[in-house]
Amino acid sequence: MSESIDPQHFRHVLGHFPTGVAAVTSCDDTGAPVGMTVGSFVSVSLSPPLVAFLPGKQSRTSAQILQNGRFCINVLGAHQESASRAFATGGDRKFDGLDWTLSSSDLPRLDSAVAWIECTVDAVHDAGDHDIVVGRVTSLDAAAPSLPLLFFQGGYGRFSPLSLAAAGEPDLIEHLKLVDLARPVMEEVAAANDVECLASSTVGDEIVLLATAGTPAGGRTYSRVGQRLPHIPPLGTALVAWSEKATKAWMARAQASSSLCWEHDPRQLVDRVRARGWSVATWSDTLRKLESSVDETTVRGLTPHGRQAIRHLVGQLGSEHEPDDLHDPSRRYSIRSVSVPVFDARNHVVMQLTVDGLPPDAGPADVGRYVTHLKNAAQRVSHALPSTEQVPPAATVERNRR
Repeated sequence: MSESIDPQHFRHVLGHFPTGVAAVTSCDDTGAPVGMTVGSFVSVSLSPPLVAFLPGKQSRTSAQILQNGRFCINVLGAHQESASRAFATGGDRKFDGLDWTLSSSDLPRLDSAVAWIECTVDAVHDAGDHDIVVGRVTSLDAAAPSLPLLFFQGGYGRFSPLSLAAAGEPDLIEHLKLVDLARPVMEEVAAANDVECLASSTVGDEIVLLATAGTPAGGRTYSRVGQRLPHIPPLGTALVAWSEKATKAWMARAQASSSLCWEHDPRQLVDRVRARGWSVATWSDTLRKLESSVDETTVRGLTPHGRQAIRHLVGQLGSEHEPDDLHDPSRRYSIRSVSVPVFDARNHVVMQLTVDGLPPDAGPADVGRYVTHLKNAAQRVSHALPSTEQVPPAATVERNRR
């Protein structure tokens, strides 16, 4: 039956599957750089680390790459459409006008690629009019994370996320079921307020950012989804303020941290957040350092030293992180974010919704508007949750304390 399939129709139908775009680079036998554009790059194996791409059998560049025995996959960003077109053409001038360098392994590497993966040829398999070139990864990095370049239905495009959710790690699966219900509401909040809306929850002794909607705050070109922070004061107060058990565990983790410099009993913060029904964070130099450190781990990966540095910075935030009176006319606050809890049918706090990326001039007078939007969103999410959820609650609500 396959012999009767029209090649053009095959190409048209398969074009409905969007693919990332990569430039495979190497050197020919004279040492000159060579490269080709592929939309067939794929991860193959974690152990051993293997990737693959599928060049046409008639490709002259592919033959040069195979002869060299080594190649570099350059994952192209949305800003590199011109590079993709250059590598898709024939000739020997594909690198003209492009910024690139030779790596320590003497492989051409595009300077502004989203990521690069250097490989040795591990195997070549026959696949009709194409080859399957399997590469064993020797080094890799994501040096300049940004939105990727995509190929779809015969044209180039870019990924413009309406919302993103964390990958299904084992300890997040049940939480992500709730997030799927929240994301449409989060998208509305983000669009209505021109902010980023975040959903996070307590997983073990960490706060995990489960999903985002809207434009990433702070001019980021990458998503923070999946980020994990230690759940110690003053972070995540809205996740514990309605549960004595959760509050005690939260405070116990703080007492175990030698870097904590909270000037007051953290319970005062818990009482304050529970009384007003929402939490707020204000900018400080320490918070900026913390966010910079967390962003660095997002790009580079979390090391034991990085985890310790982040925990230390959280402990250094102090009581100015969430002031006790936002309406003091004698003080000026720079609002970082506002958060509200989401309750399930069993009166458990299962997540918090946060608006981030507030305008620089946002002040105490603006907080009420954001709180109103978030509380309405949280109520809608709560009503959408199934009546019997098995998700480990972030906190158990004690209604008589509200």
